[in-house]
Amino acid sequence: MKYIRVTSENIDKEHICCAISNNKDIQVSSKKAWLKGRFEDGLFS
Repeated sequence: MKYIRVTSENIDKEHICCAISNNKDIQVSSKKAWLKGRFEDGLFS
């Protein structure tokens, strides 16, 4: 198993949701937008 640290620099190219979703699905873009905001708040720093 490979772990990937998701950061604001790589979040757009990483697949972060379940296997049946793709980057064009609204739930994926919503989750990525939420995470980007949390990075600014200090999440994962």
